[in-house]
Amino acid sequence: MSIFRRLFASRPSGPPEDPQDLARRLGVPAPDRRRKLVLYKFDSCPYCRRVLRTLDELAVEVDLRDTLQDRHHGTALFELTGRTQVPCLVIDGTPLFESSDIVDWLRSYAAHARAA
Repeated sequence: MSIFRRLFASRPSGPPEDPQDLARRLGVPAPDRRRKLVLYKFDSCPYCRRVLRTLDELAVEVDLRDTLQDRHHGTALFELTGRTQVPCLVIDGTPLFESSDIVDWLRSYAAHARAA
């Protein structure tokens, strides 16, 4: 199987990882429906599109900031993280990189919101 297919293959369905364990593993706040979420992205990035599809699928609302369309967003991302890598989900001021980690966190966040 190609790397592309492995990266974008559907995640196994099943219960999401325990939110507290996931948060500890990723070093970010636990999924909670009261979190302030900001996604730094740009449209031509395939990893960003993967996160955006997950956001649509889960009906999770985030503040979208395109780093190519508005240079101020790119500057803000660099000032916060010291990096320009996208996608970057900022959860209450704590950055989370890597699309697979972001997708895992979002799935846990959505499951937590449904359970509340």
